[in-house]
Amino acid sequence: MKSIVLYSSHTGRTKKIAEHVVSGLPEGTPCLPVEEMPADINSYDCVFLGCWADGDAVDAGAAQALEQLDNKNVAVFVTVQSGPFSDDSAKILRTVIDVLPSGCKIVGTYVTPTEREDNKEESDQKARAFARDFAENTLDRLMGAGV
Repeated sequence: MKSIVLYSSHTGRTKKIAEHVVSGLPEGTPCLPVEEMPADINSYDCVFLGCWADGDAVDAGAAQALEQLDNKNVAVFVTVQSGPFSDDSAKILRTVIDVLPSGCKIVGTYVTPTEREDNKEESDQKARAFARDFAENTLDRLMGAGV
């Protein structure tokens, strides 16, 4: 299954999570900022797209990339300042779904808070493990479904 990881990052946190996500995918899977989205994006079976919350909206760069996807399996990961189970997290995921063109299918979601200042190392270790598991689990489910 041909996959790609795209991300939009304001502070570097979403880029870091994208690098953790790609570590759970087959070697050689591209990991690129949304500004470098390849022209052949429709040749990929699954797009892992990372974005950050800009208030209640998806950041502009990610929104523009999402709008260009056509009939894709899309796995979304979002960095937020609030907790992953907050109303804000639910709102941002809803916004992502609303931005996607019809025909796209959300095949996975992962919401991670920004790093805690009091324990960045532990926060990063957990994020690394969760992001990798998210990627592996999403790909396993897609392959099991015969996509």
